[in-house]
Amino acid sequence: MRDPKPGSTLTYAEFVAYTETHDGRFEYVDGRVVDMGIPSDAHQDLAFELAKRIDAHLAGSPCRVRLASAIRTGKQEKSPQRCPDVLVVCDGKPAKLICEIMSPNRGDDLGEKLTEYRGMPEFEEYLLIDSVKRFVRVYRRSADGGFNYDLDLIAGSVRLHSISYSLDIDALYRDSGADIA
Repeated sequence: MRDPKPGSTLTYAEFVAYTETHDGRFEYVDGRVVDMGIPSDAHQDLAFELAKRIDAHLAGSPCRVRLASAIRTGKQEKSPQRCPDVLVVCDGKPAKLICEIMSPNRGDDLGEKLTEYRGMPEFEEYLLIDSVKRFVRVYRRSADGGFNYDLDLIAGSVRLHSISYSLDIDALYRDSGADIA
């Protein structure tokens, strides 16, 4: 498929055809192709280290880690397709845990994506990790279906209830090589 004209929209089938013939990472938002660009070394290192830790924790369970896997955030044809950095799926069901490593511009991880993920009742937690400064936040699904976070962390550990795991923030930043002040 050739490149879409600026401002034009595509059907989801056209988007899939586009991604199959172009290199890179793309998301489908409001019928548009969004080029995610190449993540920084710190971004990639954090995502890789996080995936390794979660994968080791999940060994022997029905859950699996997926890297940059595409997920649809709605059921309509033009629903966005996002590619979180790390995703945990169990028994082939929708994501339990979505993890985004935030880029320097922070993109829309705390805005548009958060709103979309909040509207997906099938997943339990949304973990955000900054690639420029120490910052970790976890949004959790509450019993009443709400989606909230307690506080922002820069050190210590954070409990990921969806997979019964405590993530050591200090070790994650240190071992990823992105030990940021």
